[in-house]
Amino acid sequence: MSDAAFRKVSAGRGLAWISEGFALFRQAPLLWIGILVLWVVAAMLLSLIPVIGSLAINLCMAMVLGGVLLGAREQSQGRPLSLDSLLSGFKAPLREPLLMLGVAYLLIAIVMGLAVALMMILSFGTAVMSGDMQDLSFGIGTIVTGLLMLAMIVVFSLATWFAPGLVVFRGAKVVDALKLSFAAGTANLGALAVYGIVAMVLALVAMIPLGLGLLVLTPILMASTWCSFSDVFGDPSQGTGSLESSVP
Repeated sequence: MSDAAFRKVSAGRGLAWISEGFALFRQAPLLWIGILVLWVVAAMLLSLIPVIGSLAINLCMAMVLGGVLLGAREQSQGRPLSLDSLLSGFKAPLREPLLMLGVAYLLIAIVMGLAVALMMILSFGTAVMSGDMQDLSFGIGTIVTGLLMLAMIVVFSLATWFAPGLVVFRGAKVVDALKLSFAAGTANLGALAVYGIVAMVLALVAMIPLGLGLLVLTPILMASTWCSFSDVFGDPSQGTGSLESSVP
């Protein structure tokens, strides 16, 4: 898959992605906020349906992200943002592959949850058998479980961060998209770490005024996903150019 080469960028680009996302948001703030509100309302309505609703929300996430990427790319190319492009992830031909990516997300999350639950059960069972809930092994087990959870979250984030863009713009299969996203994410761990830290700080600030700041911050971060993808993989409409590294 030679057209899926990726760049290794500097750590400082993580901050630049957020700044560039803000520039895209500023071009059409009402539409960006509108699509966020629309998705939140839809998620709330779906959540009223027991079990199925929660599954549907998770399965739709990749389709939402696919539309966000296409909408942000339109803006970056000088065209106005449109609701149609933001919703394009729910339409053919992208609907099916993005839905399958959503299924993969859900399956990975379930496996992660089961692994953490198993670790907790083993740790608790050891403590019960020893007759001392303050047993050293219980404390160590708790720490190991926490570290395992953190490691799985990092791996999941790396494998899924670029995956929607690879499906939408490169036509990658689900497994290939996850693998290449992980490879590119690992190569750009510094930039993603800076991005994550800055995003968390901004989120804390945005929550101060009754969480209303999230109405602005969330669309900015959504738009920034395109900025990160185009920076690492290049603008699909311009070709990959002279990208420096690739995955065999």
